[in-house]
Amino acid sequence: MFFTKDVHKISIVGGLLLLGLTLTTGITVYNAMRQQIETVLGRGLTGALEGKALLFQTRIEKGIEDTRALALRPFIVQFMQDLNDNIDNESASNNLTRNVNSLTLIGFSAAAVYDRNNNVLSQVGVFSSNENPIIPLDTDENSKLIWDNVFVLRTTVNVFNQGNRIGRITTETRLPNLTRSFRDIQSIGKSVEFLICAKLSENRQAIACLINSPGSIRFTHLGVSYNKEGSVSPKEMALEGKNGVASAVDYRNVPVIEAYTSLPAFSIVMLLKLDQDELFMPINDKLKDITLYLVALILAEILLLNWFIRKLISSEKEAHQSKIKAEEYSIELTNKEKELRKRLKEITCLYEIRQEMELEVSIDGVCQKIFKHLIPALQFPHASIAEILINDKRYVSQDYDKNQNIEAHSTNIIEIIKPVRSSDRKSIFNFFIHSDIYINHKNHGYLRVYYTQDAQSSNTEEQKLIDAVASVLEGWIELRQVEEALVSVAEGQVHKIGQELHDNIGQQIAAVAFQASVLEVQTGDTNIPREKISELAASIALQTQNLVVNIKQLSKVLLPFELETNGLISALQTLATRISETYNVICKFTNNISDEDVGSVIALNMYRVAQEAINNAVIHGKARHISISLTIEESNEKLLHLTISDDGQGFDESESSSEEDLFSGMGIKIMHYRAKQLDGKLKILRRNVSGVEVHFIVPVNQGDN
Repeated sequence: MFFTKDVHKISIVGGLLLLGLTLTTGITVYNAMRQQIETVLGRGLTGALEGKALLFQTRIEKGIEDTRALALRPFIVQFMQDLNDNIDNESASNNLTRNVNSLTLIGFSAAAVYDRNNNVLSQVGVFSSNENPIIPLDTDENSKLIWDNVFVLRTTVNVFNQGNRIGRITTETRLPNLTRSFRDIQSIGKSVEFLICAKLSENRQAIACLINSPGSIRFTHLGVSYNKEGSVSPKEMALEGKNGVASAVDYRNVPVIEAYTSLPAFSIVMLLKLDQDELFMPINDKLKDITLYLVALILAEILLLNWFIRKLISSEKEAHQSKIKAEEYSIELTNKEKELRKRLKEITCLYEIRQEMELEVSIDGVCQKIFKHLIPALQFPHASIAEILINDKRYVSQDYDKNQNIEAHSTNIIEIIKPVRSSDRKSIFNFFIHSDIYINHKNHGYLRVYYTQDAQSSNTEEQKLIDAVASVLEGWIELRQVEEALVSVAEGQVHKIGQELHDNIGQQIAAVAFQASVLEVQTGDTNIPREKISELAASIALQTQNLVVNIKQLSKVLLPFELETNGLISALQTLATRISETYNVICKFTNNISDEDVGSVIALNMYRVAQEAINNAVIHGKARHISISLTIEESNEKLLHLTISDDGQGFDESESSSEEDLFSGMGIKIMHYRAKQLDGKLKILRRNVSGVEVHFIVPVNQGDN
């Protein structure tokens, strides 16, 4: 019995809550539907009004431009000038009349030409009556939009000849397209109205409006502001040059949805509005039906609530059992989450190590990067020490000296997993985990992780981690060896090719010179035709000139003779001059040092970096201005600073977002390698305006080491 009373109480309270919630939801939905309908209709009205406004603007502009063109016709201007000079000039009068009569064939409904004294010289067609509704257009010409059961554009343009006014031309053009657009509004709604209004010069608080309502078109004057005090009417916003849609109360004191826009070029505004009663009529008609549906829904909800309450109470015990099982699952998931976090930490460790190893050159720096990320990724980071042995050189993490006795007591070695990547690799642990380092399939050292306490958990996953780190280190060392070999081979090949070209082409030049001397001897022989001698001499001279040009170009690119002969300053100046002449760009070189400050090794690397940076600026950056600067900077030590800046295209940030991605080319890597070899720095920066700046900074005291 007690259980039944509780169920009834809960059902009654729940029913009341559902009643309130349903009614609130219904009212909210009703208001949202009203707002949504108002928004959608407002967009439709705005779109329709903007289309009509664009049509009005283009057609009026075309009509005005056509009349302006008449005032510039040479024949009309000449005939008007002749008639101004002599009003009885019958030939000019006939010619002018013939030209004016032809205007009706090109779209004008009426046209009249006046002299400087406003006397009619010629007229064709019938002008609209001034008693018709007129909407003035604010333009440089005297233009009006007249309603004569069709829109008529009347435009008056002054005619000038050599700067002097000789009369005016007045035209009228019928605009049937605008008339159809103005009349065609019935599809929008029964209460729709389309207004075209213009400001009255004598009254700023009223406007003249041509109003199209269903079944009638009328012309009247309306007040600008008819909204409640403190609000701005759509007409006021349109007169300010704005456009949009708003709820308002129109001149009939009827609530409407009104779209408004303006044509600033003509100082006219256009409005398209619809009564709100018509807008919300479908919702109001269905409101009674919706109310009945809501009552039925509330009753159904109360019944369902009563059934659910009984169901929930009967299943409470089952829920308690499920809770116990869920707690068990939660504990299991927590343990799995811990394992996943460990794996994620190991993956992050490998990623960070790979990222920071990209631009490292020294093995010491790489080992420190490994220690930095490997130790925190272990299960017991505070009780772990790492050691790397490479080519009999040892690198250790912090606090290693406290545990020097670990290796001495590690004779009890137990193999826990089979070799991963090589039959010679052993995975062992007692107080440490070990992974051998192979470079080009030869053992060059190992990576070990020592524990200061005996770890009870499995070391299998950590063994895989240090195997992966060892593999990354192997790849880095092999890559650096390849890069060093590449730089060495590149330098040797460039020198060899330059020397070969120099010697071989030089011998060819000597041979050509010898032939020239033989030719000189033959010129004394009168038996040889002179034409043959001249032809041979010209051919030898041309070949010699081409060989000399080729020697200079190839030798300067492949073998920096200027650098070896005259030093870095002269070589960079020659490089700038050659780039300017070859690629038709502006390349300038400035410096504040002498050649005595630069050793031969630094000079060669400086020159190669300058060559690479300039080639990138010209070929990839499409630069037109390049600046090369070489300076000495005094800080904690004496630094040599080479700067190459350009105004090219720079880097495309949409393709890559990190510095490693931007500077991953072989040329850039070699530049970085040169900087690291000299204990220097290479910085590649984007300029504020456009282009790139390359900064190559090395200590001067490097000498020839």
